[in-house]
Order: sequence, then C-alpha cells, then structure tokens
Amino acid sequence: MQPVRLAWVGGEHDFALPIGALRSLQDVRDCGPEELFNRFRAGSWQADDAIQTLRWGLAGGGSMTPSEAAQFVTPLFDLHPLMTFKLPCLKMMHHALFGPEGDPVGEVQGVTATAPENGASQSSTETGR
Repeated sequence: MQPVRLAWVGGEHDFALPIGALRSLQDVRDCGPEELFNRFRAGSWQADDAIQTLRWGLAGGGSMTPSEAAQFVTPLFDLHPLMTFKLPCLKMMHHALFGPEGDPVGEVQGVTATAPENGASQSSTETGR
C-alpha cells in the first residue's frame, strides 16, 4: 500500500496502514478497521483511537518506528484540541479501506449473456417447468 501524505498538527508525514500496522492497530483498539473508521465518522471515537491510529499510521508510512511514533504523537494531545486529530485519522482510515482518493477502479468485467447458437434448447415454458 502506498502511503498518503498528510499535513496535521505534528507536521507533514507519510501515513499508511499496511496489514502489519493494521493488525497492531486492531489489537490495541480491539476492533476492526471499518468499525474504527465509523467511530471517527460518527463522533464516538476515543482519544486512544486517535493516538493509536496516528502512531501505527506513522510507523506504517515509514516515517518512524512504532515506539518513536508513540513518543512523538502522545504529547501532541496535551498541546492541541482533540478535534484537530479527527480529520487526519479519518483520511488515513479511508485510505486504508478504500485506497487513494480518485483512484480509478477500472472497467467493469463480467460475463455477457448470449443466445444459444442454434436455438435448439427448449425454454422452461415449453417443458412445463
């Protein structure tokens, strides 16, 4: 997964939640990524949701180790209002769940239905079913 570059109160950093960082985040918050995303969206998140999301996002983005990120992120919560952390967490979780914004999905592929070549098959109405 390519990181997403975000400007936030801690500066400008690359954030990502590849599977290893995502699993660590799930373990410390005891919920899955979509539940955590929905907590941020619904306004039911906790301070530790944001602290851990930023910590593991920085580590996954290659900016810092998990321990360096924890030492960097936690003190910021004493210096800034909690709501300043919501948007970067939402953007990071959105990136982890849905990929980069504006990333084209590609063309829809599927099977196209065609009529039988010789028309010899009986329809279900003809067979009484």
